[in-house]
Amino acid sequence: MSGAVKTQICDAISVLTAAEILDFNGHVSVLGEGGRFWINSAASNRAAMSGDQVCHVDADGNPLPGQARPPNEVALHAAIYMQCPQAKAIVHGHPKWTTLFTLTGNEIPVVMPQGCLVAGLPVYPESHSISTPERAEVVAEQLVSGPGILLAGHGSVFVAETLVEATALAIYAEMNAERAYLARALGHPNVIPMSQWAQYRENLSKPALFEKCWQFHLGERSKTDVR
Repeated sequence: MSGAVKTQICDAISVLTAAEILDFNGHVSVLGEGGRFWINSAASNRAAMSGDQVCHVDADGNPLPGQARPPNEVALHAAIYMQCPQAKAIVHGHPKWTTLFTLTGNEIPVVMPQGCLVAGLPVYPESHSISTPERAEVVAEQLVSGPGILLAGHGSVFVAETLVEATALAIYAEMNAERAYLARALGHPNVIPMSQWAQYRENLSKPALFEKCWQFHLGERSKTDVR
């Protein structure tokens, strides 16, 4: 079981780095039994992940015996798993386009159907690292039961029942923000109204569609993967 989880985390990080959602920092985790979870280690090379760079931690984010040190923001994952029942997998990255909007305090227009799945996310107002339990508690409380939260001038966090879905949501959010930014450069973007969000969410919140996104990006990444 642990081998399969480690492989999936490595695949997710491989996809997310190629999509420029993770960089030399950022982390992905999957919830296990008893509140314990798997997460890429602090020293992991996000551009060349392998199973030995994934560590197992307890519900508070402390490494289990023989495990590598987790990332500094492991408290973020621990708090979310404790407070948000919808979270069985977490993606935290530092994407460019969504972060540009939060840097300027602008809302992100919904300009593509998949953007409806990540529309109206709360924004944590500080750009500091979520490296303390106190900060992590605040982020988890803002996240509540939603699919994600944006960290102003910092990055994004997405959660889901599966890592495939959390990864897809992170990709959707970045795609939508990029298109919104570029559309504004050309003129006034054609925005999907809030009244239609629920319909798009119903049509697009399907495991097969999240898997389609995952497999596409995984296939693209495998062309240049050095593992």
